[in-house]
Amino acid sequence: MVREDAVNDLLGAHRARRLTRRQLMVRAAALGVSAGALGRLLAVEAAVAAPARQEEPQRGGLLREGYDLDFSRLDPVSTDWFDPAFYALYESLIIDSPQGELEPQLATAWEFAPDGDAVTFTIREGAKFHSGRVVDATAVKEVYEAIKDPANASPLAVLFTPVEKIEAPDPQTVTLSMAHPYYEVLNVVKTGYWAIINMDTRNANPEAFGQSLTDGTGPFTFKEWVPGSHVEVSRWDDYPGSIVPYFQNKGVAYLDGIRWNAILEAAQRAVQIENGEIDTLRNPALQDVARLQGNPDLNVQSFSEPSGYIFGQNFERTDLDFHEQKMRQAMSHAIDRQAIVKALLFDLGDPLYGPITPADKYYAPDVEQFNQYDPEKSKALAAELGWTPGDDGILQKDGTRMAFELVVQDESFNRDLGSVIQAQLREIGMDVTVASLDRGSYFGKLTEGADSYLFYYLWAVPIDVVILFVGSATSGGPNWGRASVPAVDEAIAAWQQAGTAEALAAAAVQFQTSIAETLPTIPLVVRDNVWVSRPNVHGWLPHQFDIYPHYNDVWLG
Repeated sequence: MVREDAVNDLLGAHRARRLTRRQLMVRAAALGVSAGALGRLLAVEAAVAAPARQEEPQRGGLLREGYDLDFSRLDPVSTDWFDPAFYALYESLIIDSPQGELEPQLATAWEFAPDGDAVTFTIREGAKFHSGRVVDATAVKEVYEAIKDPANASPLAVLFTPVEKIEAPDPQTVTLSMAHPYYEVLNVVKTGYWAIINMDTRNANPEAFGQSLTDGTGPFTFKEWVPGSHVEVSRWDDYPGSIVPYFQNKGVAYLDGIRWNAILEAAQRAVQIENGEIDTLRNPALQDVARLQGNPDLNVQSFSEPSGYIFGQNFERTDLDFHEQKMRQAMSHAIDRQAIVKALLFDLGDPLYGPITPADKYYAPDVEQFNQYDPEKSKALAAELGWTPGDDGILQKDGTRMAFELVVQDESFNRDLGSVIQAQLREIGMDVTVASLDRGSYFGKLTEGADSYLFYYLWAVPIDVVILFVGSATSGGPNWGRASVPAVDEAIAAWQQAGTAEALAAAAVQFQTSIAETLPTIPLVVRDNVWVSRPNVHGWLPHQFDIYPHYNDVWLG
C-alpha cells in the first residue's frame, strides 16, 4: 500500500524545488505511484494553489498573454495547428475538466450503442453562432462532414476514418455510426480540430475564414490575426452562456478582450512578464523558471505534458538509407537524451525512448530498453549498412556523403535543440545543416518533403496524434517522413479497433514498443509545460488535461 505521508513529503520537496520532476517521478515510482497518478496529484495540487478568486469579479480590461509559438490559421476544419485563441472563439461538444474527466460543452450528454460502434450526442439548446445562427444537430453534422471531406484537407481527418455515417435525426441529436467499436472517438471530438463553426459562413468565404473572419460559439469574437505578431479577440456581449460544470462564470465573459503575443525569442518571455508587458505567459525559457518561481509577484504552474519532441527522417532519401531501420537506430543511439534534458531543459523534462510521454496513462516502461545513448553502437549499425568515414570524418557510401538538412521552426528552443542534434550526429560522422524557418514556411517545407525535421506535438491523447506522424495512411502529411512500417500500421489498427479497455491498453503497449524499435520517427525529449501569471489575473486555470486554458472565468483586478 502506498504511504500517503511519503507521497505528500515528495510533493512538498518538489514544490520547494529540492527535487526535480524526474527525481520526483523516480521516487514516486519506487513507492508504487504510477506516472499517471502522480500527474493527477500534481494537477490537483496546482489547481488548489491557483490564485484565490475574489467575491466580486471586475468586468473589463484586455488580457495580454505571451505565447511561445507563431499563430496558425484560425480554422478548425483546416489548420496545421490550433492555438489558444481557439478556446476563446470556439467550443466543442465535450471538454476536459482539471481532474481529467469529460464534461459537457455543446453536448449535454453522450451514449454509446451496446456494441460500441455508434455514439449519440444530445446537443444543448440555446447555443448560437456569433452570426446569430442557431447551433443544432445539423450545424454539428455539417462540421463533421467537412472534416471528413478530402477537399478540405483537414490534417487530422484520419482520426475520423472509423466514422462511416453522421446523422442528425432531430435538432438536438447527432449520431456517429462507426465501422467498428471506436471508444477513442470521444478523445477526438473534444479537441480544437473538432470545434463547431458555422459552415454557412465558411462556405461563403472559404479564403477569408480563419484569416479575417470567424464564426464560432465561444465567449469572444474575432478581431485580428497578424502572423508572427499577435491574435486579438473581443468579448461577445450576446454570448448565450456556458454549461461547462467546472466554469464558475456561466455567462458573458468578464474581459473586454484578449491579445496573444507571439514571443519567439525565449529570453524575452520572462522579461516581459516580469516587467508587466504581459499578464500571462506560456512556456518561458526553462533557464528562467527558477527565477520566476522565486518572484513573489508571480504565480508559476508546471505540468508534465503528454507531448514531446520527435526527429523525423524522409524515407524517400533512400540514398542516405533513411528507409533502413538500422540507419534510424544508428541515429537514435547517437542522441544523448539525458544530456539534452540537463543542458536544454534544466531538468524540467524527461528523455523519451518511445513515442509517448511518462505523463500519459498508457505509458509503457517497456520502451526504455530501446534508444539508449550508445555512439559505438551507432557507428556499428551504420557500418553494417556499408557507411564508412571519409577523410573529413563524414560517413560515405558509394560516393554519397551522409549530409542532409534538418528543418526546425524559428523559435529559440527549437533552434537550440536542432543545434544539439546537429552536434551529436556529427560525432558519428553525419553532416547536418539546420534550417530555421518561420511557421508557414516550415509546414510548407514538411509537406514538400524535408530531408529531416524536428517537431513538437501537443495533444491531450498522444497515441492518437502520434499515429498521424507514423502511419502509412497519412504519408506526406502529417506523416511528413513518408514512413511506412508494417508493424506500426498493425499496431495502429489494433488501437483503433479496440473494443474493450483491456484491449485498448494492450494495443497501447504494442503501439509504443513497435515504434520504439522500428523508429518511423525518433523520440527525443518531453519538456514540462510552464504557465506564469501576474497577481492582477484571476480565474485563469491552465491544467494538465487540456492544452490551453479557457477564458470564461478570467478577470483582471
